[in-house]
Amino acid sequence: MERNTVQRQEIIEVLKNSYNHPTIRELYELVSDKNIGQATVYRTVNSLVSDDIIRRIDTPNGIHYDYRKDHYHYYCLKCNKIIDVFLDNNLIDNILLTSNLKDVRHINLVFEGICDSCKEK
Repeated sequence: MERNTVQRQEIIEVLKNSYNHPTIRELYELVSDKNIGQATVYRTVNSLVSDDIIRRIDTPNGIHYDYRKDHYHYYCLKCNKIIDVFLDNNLIDNILLTSNLKDVRHINLVFEGICDSCKEK
């Protein structure tokens, strides 16, 4: 676990206040006025993912990041929007129990499809 530097805390705060699941480039743009270099942002974000402080979201449009872990994601294949999906924890527990999976440490569930806004267009 990396020590809690000012830069690390600044990146965490930006992610806490962001609900649009930024890419690493977008994160860099959000903190660049704080004199945090690009290499520091990349290194810190990778460390935060490794330390399980933030979540990495892999989509066909690239990698995005999220501070909140109490939900899953829906990715629109048309507009590239990422929408938070909240599932009953009993559902996930049931899947793990019935599939006989042991020692699950991380779940990265991303649904893909066309969002309602794009369907209406």
